[in-house]
Amino acid sequence: MKVKNFGNLKLEIYNNYQELSKRAAEIFLRTCQDTLKTKDIFSVSLSGGKTPKDLFELLSRRFRKTVPWTSIHIFWTDERARKENPKSNFYLAWNIWLKNIVNKIPEFKKNIHRIKMEMGIVKGAKEYEREINKFAPEGFDLSFHGIGNDGHRNGIFPDNQKINWKNRIWDLPKKRMVYGYKLPPEVNPFTQRITLTPWFLNKSKNNVLMVSGGKKAKVLKKIIGKKNYNFRNLPAITFRDTSVIILTTKSTFSKI
Repeated sequence: MKVKNFGNLKLEIYNNYQELSKRAAEIFLRTCQDTLKTKDIFSVSLSGGKTPKDLFELLSRRFRKTVPWTSIHIFWTDERARKENPKSNFYLAWNIWLKNIVNKIPEFKKNIHRIKMEMGIVKGAKEYEREINKFAPEGFDLSFHGIGNDGHRNGIFPDNQKINWKNRIWDLPKKRMVYGYKLPPEVNPFTQRITLTPWFLNKSKNNVLMVSGGKKAKVLKKIIGKKNYNFRNLPAITFRDTSVIILTTKSTFSKI
């Protein structure tokens, strides 16, 4: 493992995806243990996409017996589909990891706070904000983040000048935690979105960005570089506004 620092960003480079995932699981466990020394609960938000898949598998099996599950509250940074849809962010975490814990510890189920897309993007966003205010009003203890090839961050997408679409999330007051909005299909095929705002996500006490895959190398290069970008066109640069551990692989970093 190699470490490079870029301002607030600490970049850790691993030999492969498996090592990256193991490090993410170790951060989960260590941060959980440290937090519960002074608090009754540990709150964590999860990102979507396929990158956290091995992390979920490790937490479901190898790390299952070492984690105090009844003290942990699970949230998501964003959602794009209903829970039964295999493309939803909830679906992957539930089927690989969370349902296995619930089967062993049924009371853990009440600590899983999914985004309810079936309520619609307006009511669903309001409901989710109420849930966050119950358990993590000042920010999560740990947040796992993701980026897209187009520079989107979690569920926050860049403006699209070709169709004259601007993301209104940047016009919201900084007190807003959750935003539900519609995307044009030209921007993303999942047009209904509920996402946490970047300024609320950046309040998380510990932040981890997992970056795996050569197609994301170009975005990672922009995040860690010195050149200034417009956050409307590259929401991922908002990671620069807080301390973040970036986990990546040699193969991804070699393409920067």
